[in-house]
Amino acid sequence: MQWDKCALVITSSVYVNTRYTALLDAGERERQYFDALEFYIRETPFQRIIVCDNSGYIYPQSMLRLAAEHHKQLELLSFTGDKTAMERHGKGYGEGEIMKFVMSHSRLLQEVEGFLKVTGRLKLINTEKLLCRADHRQNYFMPISVIRPRWLVPPAARPCVEIRVYYTTKDVFKDVLLDAYLTVSDDRTYFLEHAYHDALASSTVKLQCFPLAPEIIGTSGSNGWSFRERPIWKKLLIRCIFHLGYITPLYKPKTH
Repeated sequence: MQWDKCALVITSSVYVNTRYTALLDAGERERQYFDALEFYIRETPFQRIIVCDNSGYIYPQSMLRLAAEHHKQLELLSFTGDKTAMERHGKGYGEGEIMKFVMSHSRLLQEVEGFLKVTGRLKLINTEKLLCRADHRQNYFMPISVIRPRWLVPPAARPCVEIRVYYTTKDVFKDVLLDAYLTVSDDRTYFLEHAYHDALASSTVKLQCFPLAPEIIGTSGSNGWSFRERPIWKKLLIRCIFHLGYITPLYKPKTH
């Protein structure tokens, strides 16, 4: 990966009141966002970092100073998303709005060819290892489960891609994913993971998995689950599964 050819995009929503959100406390959400952002500034090779919040929250200038101290460019974007539409469609709609705003308003994104997207408050602790063998001109998506075979994943969750961490070129995102969020409906159990999967599956874009499995730590705002570093045995198991070629980005059911 050529670090000057890509950016890091972090999605943020400090103030939330949408359904199916476990963590609502704005103070705790803010603290976790700060912690994650400081990690990416201090611990990753990204030269350009973009944070976009869709709840009207304004990040403090101290974050810009911290980035400057580490010779990083940091862009802090903020807007207020369509609360009525988010309530009707679900939180995936809000994330789609964030990405659309970033594509239209980010100055730093104009300077690169692609970006790694990470959901705010989560730390991708193997960022450098994950991308050191990746190509900034390619597109990397993961299935939502890297250990369970597809037939053990609930049928409704099989046609999904992981959206907490992915890498894509700007052109592919604009052409394929930019408006996919408009089809999200939590009430119909059709999440952004489904919408992105279906948009990518119906396109001609060549996808691949990351060279190794992304490893995240933190707390999910959606369901409150905590993610911790995997034990050694699980890392070895995933490595074997990767080597055998069982992990693919898209779910393609057998045709009869």
